[in-house]
Amino acid sequence: MHKIKLKKRTWTNTDGSKGSSFRFFYNENGLKKYKQSPNKEWLLGEAEKILFRIGNVKTKLPLPLIDTWAAYYKHQKSRMYESNSNIRQTTLNEYESHYKTILEICGNIDLRTITEDYIGGFLLKLKPIYDNKKLVHGFAKMSYRKKLFDSFKRIYDHHVGHGKPFKSNLFKTGNYFSDDEKADMKYVAIGQSLAEDWLEEWDFPRIKSIIDNVKCIESRLMFKIMAETSCRPSEARAAQRKSFNFLKNIPTFKINHAVDNYKNLVPPKTFAGYRTINIGADLKDEITDYMNKMPGDQEFLFLNSVNKFIDLKRMTKALDKSLESLNLTLPVPRKTYFFRHWNASMWAYTGKYTNAMDLAKDMGDKDINFVNEVYIKRYGVNKDSARYSEHHNNNYKWN
Repeated sequence: MHKIKLKKRTWTNTDGSKGSSFRFFYNENGLKKYKQSPNKEWLLGEAEKILFRIGNVKTKLPLPLIDTWAAYYKHQKSRMYESNSNIRQTTLNEYESHYKTILEICGNIDLRTITEDYIGGFLLKLKPIYDNKKLVHGFAKMSYRKKLFDSFKRIYDHHVGHGKPFKSNLFKTGNYFSDDEKADMKYVAIGQSLAEDWLEEWDFPRIKSIIDNVKCIESRLMFKIMAETSCRPSEARAAQRKSFNFLKNIPTFKINHAVDNYKNLVPPKTFAGYRTINIGADLKDEITDYMNKMPGDQEFLFLNSVNKFIDLKRMTKALDKSLESLNLTLPVPRKTYFFRHWNASMWAYTGKYTNAMDLAKDMGDKDINFVNEVYIKRYGVNKDSARYSEHHNNNYKWN
């Protein structure tokens, strides 16, 4: 056991006798705390447990994967309630599914024993597993391997990373992927592998035909909002009456919320997600007609028969039925997210945006380099095309 610092406290009782105790101070969730006992050995043992729980390990004891995952999960769960946290239960659920796969491959390994060779072997073991999974599309295999790698890195770092018993996180210092693999992992999942002229085939009339063929009126209108504003499905589901400003010359859609997989109203995915986006006259008219038919006391636009937010599965099912009846298959299997990617591509392709910072702002994306690589650099060549409200009125003829 590494040396743990205890502070000794002494005092004089009212009868004149001397008393003493030991205190162990630590920080947890931004608060300074301490544990106290006259029994020094017992307190040292408790200090070991506390440091392990909060991730500040100062011990030579084994660091099993199962125990470290439990400590990591508890820590991340507590962060969900912090005002500036981006952690969501859906995120933790995804990490947990990754952890189960890692445990299946590695067993309850002592994380102190991991080496760069072990990590390289772990990545090799992923290939045959995911090559045989029907639900993992060919284009996403490499990307999913990276997700598992990143989750393993997060768990490892909780107890073993930089500033702890080990000098650095081996997942960060090792070179496990080639430059081509890194590029593939970052961009291919959102359509970077598509031919540059794919938008000529997947033009607005085709997108309109798919959406118009959707039977569910709520899903149909959400798809139109996504296809014109590049908002996320979770953001469209959270639309309220007050989200729309139709009194200005240029109608706008203001995004302040999203809906998670548990149908809870939450902040947008990132801080950059708070934004206001222009929309065209046709979409304004459709939204106005829709709101006029809503009950007068209904604030949120897209609710089901029991006044809960529309389920994402319901939207996906409605889209699948439309595609099936038209005998079409989306060029990237991202379901409802496809409309966000399609429109961001069109924004760059038609020249509405020639600057990655402006495009990222309207997409609510904090990664400027990602937006530049996937959209601006790929499509943004026409500097003289229509912009802002004219762009919408010229390119989105829903009626």
